[in-house]
Formats: sequence, structure tokens, C-alpha cells
Amino acid sequence: MDFCIKGDKSVHKIAYNYINSHGKDLHDKPLGTYFIHGLGHHIGLNVHDPGEYCTPFQPGMVITIEPGIYIPEENLGVRIEDDVLITETGHRLLSERLPEIRVKSKRSWREPRRHAQKQKKARPETFRQRKHPPTAV
Repeated sequence: MDFCIKGDKSVHKIAYNYINSHGKDLHDKPLGTYFIHGLGHHIGLNVHDPGEYCTPFQPGMVITIEPGIYIPEENLGVRIEDDVLITETGHRLLSERLPEIRVKSKRSWREPRRHAQKQKKARPETFRQRKHPPTAV
């Protein structure tokens, strides 16, 4: 797996396909349109460590996985970041102990709009509350 935008081993491509097939905006448009940045980056001595995005992940690497969507016409942006250690057998989620927040509806936290009645009922989604502790070296 790697961060390349294209290719068979692209985690970006996997994330895009998932986001694009698991939700729609108010105009019934797939959410992939709003996935406008890379999926993550390498972490090292600096939080945004330089790294070759098309180099395959290797044991010992620490990366972020931070999918996000930004819908300007709804004044909405959501981005969740997880820190991940690549291991010999797969990965270890370093941010797994952060508390989770369940969101019942995408409208539950903001003012209703005129066309809210037309909306299909949103199914609950799970998000982790993120706080960024200092990076240990």
C-alpha cells in the first residue's frame, strides 16, 4: 500500500471509492467530489515529515490517515486524523484510545434548513474526537 493517487495499492484510491459510495450531499451528489486533498502523510521528526508518497509502506513507518470532505455550499468540513504505525503483520492504530463521538444526524448540530424535510434519515456515523498531543521523538 502507498499514498499514490493512482495505482492498485493506493490507500487514497480506496478511501476515495469508499467516501464516494457511502454518502451524498443535499443535491444527491456523491461525496467523492468533496474529497479534495491527500489521505495522509508521513510522521517523523516533524509532524509533516517529507516522504515519497509512492513508496510502499514499510514496517516502522508512522503515517497519518486523515480522510476529509469539504462542502462549501453547506459550509461544512469534516476531517478525522488517525496516526498509524506500519508493522510486520499490518498496522497498529496509535490513536485508538481516543474517545468516539456518535453523530445521529448530519443536521443535529446546526440550524435546520427549508429543504430538511426532503432529506432521507441519515444513519449514525462514528467519529473520533481528536486532540493533537505533541509528537514524541
